[in-house]
Amino acid sequence: MRFKPLLFSACLLQAALVLTVSLHASPAEACSPPASPRYYYTLTQSFPADGASNVPLDTVVLIQWYAWQIPGTLEDVHVDVHNLLSVTVMDSDTGELAPGQVHRSWLGRPTGETWRPDAPLLPNRRYTFVATLKQQSGPRPEAAQGPTELRGSFSTGEQLSPPLELLGGLDVALESFETDKLNCTPGMCTCDKAGREMSTRARVRVPSVQGGSAIGAYWFELRVTDNTPYRFGETNQHLEHKVLWGIWGVDSSGEPTDTAFEMPRDEAKAGYTPCFSWRVHDPAGNVREGAPVCLKERVDPPGFAFGCSVARDARGAQGTAFLVLLGAMLTVWRVRRRPVV
Repeated sequence: MRFKPLLFSACLLQAALVLTVSLHASPAEACSPPASPRYYYTLTQSFPADGASNVPLDTVVLIQWYAWQIPGTLEDVHVDVHNLLSVTVMDSDTGELAPGQVHRSWLGRPTGETWRPDAPLLPNRRYTFVATLKQQSGPRPEAAQGPTELRGSFSTGEQLSPPLELLGGLDVALESFETDKLNCTPGMCTCDKAGREMSTRARVRVPSVQGGSAIGAYWFELRVTDNTPYRFGETNQHLEHKVLWGIWGVDSSGEPTDTAFEMPRDEAKAGYTPCFSWRVHDPAGNVREGAPVCLKERVDPPGFAFGCSVARDARGAQGTAFLVLLGAMLTVWRVRRRPVV
């Protein structure tokens, strides 16, 4: 393919426009988020169920809720259910409140807000709990039917939950696939399709899990970095990594579970060898970290059809647009697979 100076100049001009917007425009100027619909929350179910017995001493109280959209209303600041919910747990024998905290939504299954005790509860005791939503301003919509308060009780056993345990390692397979090439107008919130390109995706299997909290599923957290593993709990790692990406919400009932995602791209448009760091959570806040997996296979920049474009960053959770490699050569990718135990 011959080099075309006119096309190259056009790509450089487009790059300059994108960089000017991304470096100088305020977030509001670049893409102002619209006002969100107003919601009214009701409570639906609690775990442990009312009347449950032999509950572990480190149990959590999980409260499920439902959000009703109020037609024809908008609010500039979204009111989260976490800011409206209070949960109290009381020892029925003594009348004393059990100290604990309400944590933001548990993303496993069942989903909900979780109250966690600050210390293990007493054995062979009956506890009552009350979950209440603070009164929301404005009239209650007629369509928003459901309680704003839940009450229940449970009895503890004599044991803590068994330790959270991983039964195996992470299995990773890299493969090439064809995806849309996107042309993103600077300052806009949407991108237009501009043909097709080759990219890389990871197929990941998380291992079996046992123990931990008995409520609901487990939740795996995966992070992808370049060349060296991500270290959970340490800050400022973005200074040493060109690729730093978190994958959230891989649910598991305890059996091996598969997930797949497009590999993040190095914003410098260079290839890299990926490392996968991972750990599992349960609703009670127990965490178990697995051995990181660093592959020898290299993730290269995607191949392009003839032309120039601005593509979406693979870090979709951040919604950041970045300038893709200016080029005209289509790269042929080989399917790579390396199981790791």
